[in-house]
Amino acid sequence: MTTDPADLTHLVLLKVAEFIRRLPADQLADLAEGSAKLELVPKGGRVAARGAGTSRATAAPTVSVQRVREYLSGIGDRASGIRYVDELKLTVAQLRALAKELGIAVPSKAAKAQVTSTIVEWTVGHRLDSESISRPAPARG
Repeated sequence: MTTDPADLTHLVLLKVAEFIRRLPADQLADLAEGSAKLELVPKGGRVAARGAGTSRATAAPTVSVQRVREYLSGIGDRASGIRYVDELKLTVAQLRALAKELGIAVPSKAAKAQVTSTIVEWTVGHRLDSESISRPAPARG
C-alpha cells in the first residue's frame, strides 16, 4: 500500500465517489444542500464524540430496521411497543432516521417521546386497530 498523500487522496476519493454513486436521490439531495454530511467512522466502528452542533440528518439507526419492524409487528399492545423502542436507547436523531426507514413521517420539532409514540402508533397501534375492527361481532343469544 502506498503512503504518498497524493496517491492516498486519490484512492480515498475513488471510494467516496463509489459510495456517493450508490446513495438514494433523497440522501444525495440532503448532501448537496448541506443538511446531511459524510462522517468518518474510525476502524472498529466507533463513532467519534459528537458536538452540540451536529446535524440531526446524519444520524442513522444503530439497530436493524427489519428487526425492529418484525418485533413491533408481533407486539400486542402500545405500552410494550413504547417500552421496546425506549430500550433501544436511540437518540432523537436516530429515532427520526428509524422512522424514516420505516416509512413513518414525524413532525420536525417532535421530542423523543413523541417520535417514539409516532413510531409505535404507526407500527403497533394501526395494526391493533385494524385487527379490532376486522373481528367478527360476538354472537347475540
